[in-house]
Amino acid sequence: FGLSELGILGSAIVGIILFVIISTIGGIENLQDFWLLIASGFIFGVGSIFIYYINRKNGQLASLLFLTFLTVAMAFSDSPNQVADGRTLFVFAIPIAISSLLLRPVSSFIFAALSSVIITVLALNIQIVPNIVAIVGFFMLALVSWLSARSLEQALQDLRQINAELDRRVEDRTRELSESLARELVEAGKNQAILEGIADGVIVLDTKGKSIVANPALSRLLDVPSANLMNKTMEEILQAGKISSPDRQTTLTMLREPHKDKPSIRFRWGERTLLVNAAPVSTGLGDVIGTVAVFRDFTHEAEVEQMKNTFVAMVSHELRTPLNAILGFAEMIREAVYGPITARQAGVMERIENSSRRLLSLVSDLLDQAQIEAGRMKIHIAEFQVSDLMDSLRVALDKQAAEKGLTLTTKIEPGMPSVALGDFNRLQQILLNLGGNAVKFTESGGVTVRIYRVDERYWGFDVTDTGPGISAEARGYIFESFRQVEDVVIREHGGIGLGLAIVKSLVELMGGQILLASEVGKGATFTVTFPFEPSKEKTK
Repeated sequence: FGLSELGILGSAIVGIILFVIISTIGGIENLQDFWLLIASGFIFGVGSIFIYYINRKNGQLASLLFLTFLTVAMAFSDSPNQVADGRTLFVFAIPIAISSLLLRPVSSFIFAALSSVIITVLALNIQIVPNIVAIVGFFMLALVSWLSARSLEQALQDLRQINAELDRRVEDRTRELSESLARELVEAGKNQAILEGIADGVIVLDTKGKSIVANPALSRLLDVPSANLMNKTMEEILQAGKISSPDRQTTLTMLREPHKDKPSIRFRWGERTLLVNAAPVSTGLGDVIGTVAVFRDFTHEAEVEQMKNTFVAMVSHELRTPLNAILGFAEMIREAVYGPITARQAGVMERIENSSRRLLSLVSDLLDQAQIEAGRMKIHIAEFQVSDLMDSLRVALDKQAAEKGLTLTTKIEPGMPSVALGDFNRLQQILLNLGGNAVKFTESGGVTVRIYRVDERYWGFDVTDTGPGISAEARGYIFESFRQVEDVVIREHGGIGLGLAIVKSLVELMGGQILLASEVGKGATFTVTFPFEPSKEKTK
């Protein structure tokens, strides 16, 4: 029902009740007045029902007819004396009060005027003075009704505007959500297509370590049915595969502490070699909600790498024998073992020796790099005299430094023990490489080598030069294999960029650390530290 329908029904019910009350407690002068009241009530009820049906088609017309009918019916609902100035007078307040709600707010004044006209006409007809107080009261009631209706109308108008705005916002939000959902579905479809189409195996784990997503490629790589990959922990998945215990433990450790910057892990899985890396899955707010791991078939690359390392090791080994022979014969000829030679011939033999030593050094670097990459480089720890390490450096570099006019300063700090633990040959290789580079790339000034005690657990040495220095960009890649600083001075001295990469690997094999501090034009300092108690034997 609408507001008009409820008003009409309510007014009809109130009117009938008022007729009954008036007839019961108002007092009746004669039988004719009683039947008049009954007839008026009946007509009022029937008229109300008739108007109710009209209201279904035109609410405003029905409201106007009902209020007019109610007002006129009041004039005949009792004796003229009672209507004009008696018990029925207050009933006229009903259409005045509700007209401003059912019709326009100003209509309360119209029905106040109509009611005033009716009681005035009846009063004059029976020759009594019209009730001025009642007429004024009618208009006061009309004013109050008008003010209330205006406030209510304004409130309803504001409410309609708010509802319209809410409807508009709900419609916009619904459209946005629909578009967002459509985009999400499209994106999810793309991701699913990519996930199923890539050759790499992908698995996503929740915060409890249970797998929630696994693509078909992972099932093929691990040779495990897809059903056995879902809702499983990586420990359960790896337990059923052909993987060594150390590789399993290393892989599980990486998955428990994933980080996008961590290097990939390589392991054997039956006949395959797999490469795996992991990264955390985060929300837009930075909350970690799981882990994603990517498995790649690295079998072919591993076989090629192994063949390369084997080839380099074999070739390097085969080259060292003839090079040593060339170097030995050149020295014998220069020393006149086979007879006297001229000064020019001695100079040629010296150049042959230098070139042979350089080539032998390159071959040795290639062999060391191949052993490191193949995992066959071993470190043998034993006691050695620290002074022997410094003496071997001076024997190798004194002449070279003197020829360039450089000062070579070596110093063993007082707090450094005379005996230390380490692989003497590898330590000598590290020190000679750093010292040799310092002498080779320094044109004036000198090179300083210092061995010292860092603290109770570590010792180390510094190699400082007054050379051209190393730029910040070059410091980022200088320890990488086959990388050299792009500089004219560097290119003049040649090299293949393996020396510092081998040095870094050897230092790390002995549990040490190497750092570089340098500024362009101000020289460089390489700082290497080792533990006093390294492991007895370590293999990379």
